[in-house]
Amino acid sequence: MNEALFSLVVYTATALVTAGLGWHVSRREADRLHSGGGELPLLSWEIVMIALVFITVSSLRWLTSWDYNMYYGYYFSMQSLGEYSRENFEPLFALVTYAISHLGAHFSIYFAFWAMIQILLLLYAMRHRKALLPWLALCIFLGPYYIFWMGFIRQAIVETMFVLMVELIMRRKFWIYLLVTLVAMGIHRMCILFIPLYFVPLIPMPKHRRWLPFGLLALCFGLGCFPQWLRVLFDHLGRFADLLGYGHYYRLFMSNDLEYAFRNIMGPARLCPLLSCLLMMWYYPAMRSKFSQDPYIPAMFRFAVLYMCYINLFANTTQYLTRPGELMRTVFLVMVCYTIHFLWRERRWLPFIAISLFSFYYVFYEMAKAYLSPSSIYVPAMYHTFLF
Repeated sequence: MNEALFSLVVYTATALVTAGLGWHVSRREADRLHSGGGELPLLSWEIVMIALVFITVSSLRWLTSWDYNMYYGYYFSMQSLGEYSRENFEPLFALVTYAISHLGAHFSIYFAFWAMIQILLLLYAMRHRKALLPWLALCIFLGPYYIFWMGFIRQAIVETMFVLMVELIMRRKFWIYLLVTLVAMGIHRMCILFIPLYFVPLIPMPKHRRWLPFGLLALCFGLGCFPQWLRVLFDHLGRFADLLGYGHYYRLFMSNDLEYAFRNIMGPARLCPLLSCLLMMWYYPAMRSKFSQDPYIPAMFRFAVLYMCYINLFANTTQYLTRPGELMRTVFLVMVCYTIHFLWRERRWLPFIAISLFSFYYVFYEMAKAYLSPSSIYVPAMYHTFLF
């Protein structure tokens, strides 16, 4: 009980503090723009404090999220033995780990470094969207994002990097985009998928397309309910799975271990993002008109819909097959925050309350499960600290 309460206090307090800082800087900037001034600088004191809170909470954690032990073990082995106990880490990630470990730094410094990179990427991507910062803070720390980010460090970095890369797509900066993709592949090889994603916002769409996203999502949801068709796809996937670092899971999927390959998932963790996406798609035309000054919304909307389609297409298989789609997860998060912000400003209280419940429930739900099943797989969602 004490661990669950402590975790709730940490997550909730961090969400409220960072949301308050985000609200304050967005109000200051709005007042400044209203009086004829320009945007506040990125390094305003509120933004700096948001980054410091995020980095501090991330660096002091202990056994939080599912892959914590893996990263801790690899860092410790590099520091004590001078070599990884795993050979297939990407070169840029391995180089940074090698450098920090050989400085003799405490492992909290190592986790603080990656948290710093992630939050700076996200805050820089939000430099012209400060009004979203309070909603982002609430979604991140009360939703599923922070807990997953703290476990899947490499993927968290490239997820936030992709939010910035959307700007490069819309400005047709292909060669710079390709260069950033190569850097991202040095952290997670799965980022080779950024190359085809470059063309997603450039695909022409029919004029009357209001119902197209709903139809695509319904199709993917239906196919995802009967995932046995994936065996045909995997018969032709072959070595491409090895290129993405998924060869092991590909071979498991093609084995006779059907219980591992196929599962039936229909709980709040799947339904709540799906319902948020439906609200986002319904209000998107009005949001696009309301936030017409942001030229990147159409591209982010496409990626958000593609993310939800992909996740539902593979939701009933092993979770590792959903990982490639999760490269777009932070873009989906930004679009959800746009929707919350729009509904708040327009005083559409019923859908605002609904999407808030869908977005802010996760930590309370996970802590309840962890408390009721103290030896279950839910325990890593709880926040621990090495300080005590």
